[in-house]
Amino acid sequence: MRYPVFLKLEDKLCVVVGAGRVAERRVRGLCDARARVRVVGVTATEGILKLADEGVIHLYQRAFEPSDLDGSALVIASTDHVDVNRAVQAAAKCRGILFCGADRHTDSDFIVPAVVRRGDLQVAISTGGNSPAYARLLRREIEAFWDDGQLLDLMADLRRRVYARFPNAPERRQAFWQQLVTDDTLALARKGKWAEIEERIEVCLSS
Repeated sequence: MRYPVFLKLEDKLCVVVGAGRVAERRVRGLCDARARVRVVGVTATEGILKLADEGVIHLYQRAFEPSDLDGSALVIASTDHVDVNRAVQAAAKCRGILFCGADRHTDSDFIVPAVVRRGDLQVAISTGGNSPAYARLLRREIEAFWDDGQLLDLMADLRRRVYARFPNAPERRQAFWQQLVTDDTLALARKGKWAEIEERIEVCLSS
């Protein structure tokens, strides 16, 4: 059993060893997290080359060297070569750096889950590495179910309104959220009935 956690990687150096299609997905995810990304790989995809040309990442088109990990917060080994992935793992272990390998021949410290993103809303899905395909299936199911994040944006704004309305009444604030955040409200959001949601908000604030 693994401990689920969301890492704050903004401005932290993260290294991806390998520059193929799988590596590109990992690189883009790290870029979305605003990490400083260093990619080491002999052959790179067009997408990775473009990111490097735009200055989004630092690309070193050569074989991996242990010193590539110096100063990094985490490393992802995403090559097709078991010996390279193991070398990356050994270098990470010596430096106390979190390691993730793309194959079953290396013991990863963490797993990159399938993720559903809707603005600031993120839902991570993991099968413990047993079936990435099943995790992707569940992700598609959740994506079809969820709204576009507009409800979360509304809740973020509403949180300030509720605190201003009940600054010294935590029990009242809790009761408000319990009354508003229901399956019915979520159903209205999926149908785009925002006016009805606003009516519900006013009722909950007044009751």
